[in-house]
Amino acid sequence: MLILRLWNYMRGYVIIRIEGLYLEKFINYCIEREIYLWNIKRVNYTTLEACVGIRGFKSLRRVARRAGCKVYLSQKNGYPFWAHKIKKRKMLLVGAFFSLMLLIFSSTFIYNVDVIGNERISEDAILEYLQETGLKPGTNRYAVDLREMENFLLVEFPELAWVGIDLSGVYARVEVVEKVAPPPKIDKDTPTDLVATKNGVIDRVIARNGDAMVKKGDIVEVGDLLVTGIVSRQYMENPLYVHAYGEVYAKTYYEANKSMYLVEINKHKTGEKFSRRALKFGEIQLSLGGNNLPFTDYIVEQTNKSLSLWRNIKLPVEIILENYYEVVEVEEHIEVEAAKEMMHKEAVEELMNQIPLEGEIIQTKVDFKQEGNTLKGKFIIEVLEDIAQQKKIITEED
Repeated sequence: MLILRLWNYMRGYVIIRIEGLYLEKFINYCIEREIYLWNIKRVNYTTLEACVGIRGFKSLRRVARRAGCKVYLSQKNGYPFWAHKIKKRKMLLVGAFFSLMLLIFSSTFIYNVDVIGNERISEDAILEYLQETGLKPGTNRYAVDLREMENFLLVEFPELAWVGIDLSGVYARVEVVEKVAPPPKIDKDTPTDLVATKNGVIDRVIARNGDAMVKKGDIVEVGDLLVTGIVSRQYMENPLYVHAYGEVYAKTYYEANKSMYLVEINKHKTGEKFSRRALKFGEIQLSLGGNNLPFTDYIVEQTNKSLSLWRNIKLPVEIILENYYEVVEVEEHIEVEAAKEMMHKEAVEELMNQIPLEGEIIQTKVDFKQEGNTLKGKFIIEVLEDIAQQKKIITEED
């Protein structure tokens, strides 16, 4: 157990070597005198190795003499021995103390600033503004008011809907959410047409102003005229330009094609494992283990652990543990029905992200086709939605 090992380390223990013909008698005498031995290993017929605490080791002389054995000290382990060595090297303690103080001091500064979530706004523009207001590499983390910085960014960049700044150790993470730009509004006095934004089959037309140019059953493409704002009648000498508006509902089709190979090559662990540690300080990484991997095929599991002093005060040092597991490739077959279910779920999730919230799903069409070990699927979702969009009419006056 880890707790027991830690307890033995703190008390201090030694590894001893016992030589003699009556080793079992020696162990029985130790049990009789309540001397605790552990990790007992037989080296040969007349030799044992074991671990014993410092107090127990002092009592072994009488036991060894009584059993007719000899005890030799092989190795000293534990905190008492380490502390005894350190006491003789005072400059090492002084250096360790100042190194710790240096680490604590350096952990109060920001080393890097990252911006995520921006698409239309330039990352350089955000970083430049943050640098002007005080958030930049080299700034003391306790001298920065994060909430104030967030408000400054919202005022400076009206395109942002939300800003969140988080300090994790020596790294500053600036997460932004941009506003969704609404479609441009056209003044009601401006003459407009209604045009199609998507391909589809017309279901119904509600022309609240202007003349409908399509009817139910017509097939339209993107950009086709649906409702015109140029109204002309027989009794009118000149056409009348109006601000056309209304709704034009059409059946639109969203399509996705998927394929899946029914034979998978999966990697299974053999049970063999190789571990390697590394120490990372900023961008510098120092390997603490060997670089020669004993495996040809393997998978890696990496764990990063930051050193912290108190709560969210983290040192700019990371301990990286890499575990390499030997694997063998195993061919596995996927059931056709399970593959269809997975493909259908993936396709529906993809298409639902494309369908507008106000759209009404009419039906879903699915078609599967197997070619050898490959399963192909075609997924079509039929949606009823308003495809009309206003478009300004260019007149001679313009």
